[in-house]
Amino acid sequence: MKHIYGWMQRKYRKSGLATKIVALLAVIVLAPAAAVTVFWVQREAGQVYEKAQLQCLAIVEQAAKDVAGNRSLIENTVLIALNQKDFLKFCSGDMSADGLSLVKFSQNELKGMRYIFQSNSLIDSASFYFYNEGLYEIWDTIYSYDRFENAGFAERLHEERGSIFLLDGITPKGRGYACCYHEVYLDTTCIGVLEIRMQAEDFLNKSGDIWTEEGGYTLLLDGEGRCLFTQPDGEVPDRDTLLAISRQFLEDVSKESFEVRTKEGWYYGAWQYLDGLDAYAVRCVEKQSLMGGIYRSVFMALGFVLLVLAAIYLIASLIYRRMLSRLNVLTSSMRQVQDGHLEVRVKAREDGDELDELGNHFNRMLSRMEGLITENVERETAAINAELNALQSQINSHFLYNALESIRMMAEVKSETEIADTIIALGGLLRYNMSWESRTVTLREEIASIERYIYFVNMIYEFDVQLKVRLEEEILDTEIPKLCLQPCVENSVVHGMAPESRQLHITVSAVENGKVLVLQVLDDGRGIERGLLNRLNAVLEGVSDENVRTGNSGIGIANVHKRLQMNYGREYGIVLQSEENAYTLIKVVMPYEKKKLGGW
Repeated sequence: MKHIYGWMQRKYRKSGLATKIVALLAVIVLAPAAAVTVFWVQREAGQVYEKAQLQCLAIVEQAAKDVAGNRSLIENTVLIALNQKDFLKFCSGDMSADGLSLVKFSQNELKGMRYIFQSNSLIDSASFYFYNEGLYEIWDTIYSYDRFENAGFAERLHEERGSIFLLDGITPKGRGYACCYHEVYLDTTCIGVLEIRMQAEDFLNKSGDIWTEEGGYTLLLDGEGRCLFTQPDGEVPDRDTLLAISRQFLEDVSKESFEVRTKEGWYYGAWQYLDGLDAYAVRCVEKQSLMGGIYRSVFMALGFVLLVLAAIYLIASLIYRRMLSRLNVLTSSMRQVQDGHLEVRVKAREDGDELDELGNHFNRMLSRMEGLITENVERETAAINAELNALQSQINSHFLYNALESIRMMAEVKSETEIADTIIALGGLLRYNMSWESRTVTLREEIASIERYIYFVNMIYEFDVQLKVRLEEEILDTEIPKLCLQPCVENSVVHGMAPESRQLHITVSAVENGKVLVLQVLDDGRGIERGLLNRLNAVLEGVSDENVRTGNSGIGIANVHKRLQMNYGREYGIVLQSEENAYTLIKVVMPYEKKKLGGW
């Protein structure tokens, strides 16, 4: 033993690096792999058996559901057929007495009855057997009851409450078919029996190929353990296996699943009672077929391990040569990141050595940096949108509601029906001001809203505000931010009109300067006091953060200014010019690209 150990040590020292790595891996990997394989095989075998039993149980339960469902479909068709009173009355009388009546019957009632049976895809064919000596047989729908081979079947059928399902028919036409037999009554008199014939495979299988599913055997047993029905191709276990299953079945029918050991091996399976057929659906699988997949997996895993060891032997000789080159790649990638290229990634294996681990940490660090940058951008965008929505919500709508209330009071006091038209116009103004489904409108729409506003100001406050619009037709179709011009006009009316005067002239014009559009609102009112004007301009230019929102001091203009800058940039916004007791000029500066603005 010592000689062998010494020989192995000498061989190990003289071996190359690749050989040493493979030898270590062989010891480290193969021994645990063998133990794991044994444990895995045992665990998988238990799971496979349990899964097989569950699958067998699911199959037979589905078979029971299919039989119940198909039986219900057949019974519904029987009820429809037995409700055809004209057909039954004719068949219970002397059918050959009147040839013309027989022809009419064949063309009408008989044809309708056949259509009823044909409408159910489960039914292959159907026949009535009547207790009538004057019956005229019309094959294959109307027969005399004398054709039944079992003379005592009527009593048996009556004992079964008038309906029986059998997997093999009683009449010659029913042989080899699953059949439903039902008593036929006319009023309270039993006049015959209805036989409905179905393909056994169709009747037993509704939702899928349960009876032909591969990987096992499916069959029907009666209460005495006899095989009534097998898979359509006749494939069943051998006789000894079938007898063993039957004995196990007869020992304890109450059990849902079973295990049977035969000369051929172990069988696992389950059964389920089929209500209405007085039979059991049985599904069984062989242990050998279940374990075949596990054994194949073991051999494949063993072959894979051997291939991996061979590949490692070839690769190990190259590992130490590539280590230095991998370090160079990592250094070069770090320099690229230093230059701002965050998309750089290092190729590294998740289960590699220390260099691979370092590369993975490097990649995750870059991914995290990109994620943080993206989060910051999204956070800033969300903050801007939130502020924008908050600014939009500041637009004062009290004037519109006060105007509507004033119109309502006028209508009540003066009983003037013309006020209705005014209310309709005001509704349009309300919808324009309060609806923000779209953040952009055409300049034409904004001017129309301004004209409605001037109309209501003159009507309610008895002002004489004159509005002049000097805009070219092409500019009127330009898209602008909604309510960016109307607050400027409102500012002129609220702050521009002198207390002693009720007149004011407002002019709306535009100047196009390259890719910049300047909308101008000029009024001949009292102007803005120079000190207040300077403070307002300082706030608009960002030089001062003084709060100018006391009372009604320019809240509309400040709103428009912030919205323009938040969406277009700080080079756009509101510019104020004014001279006390002379004029006020408000300039709305925004980007201009023919008829449409981008980025809003």
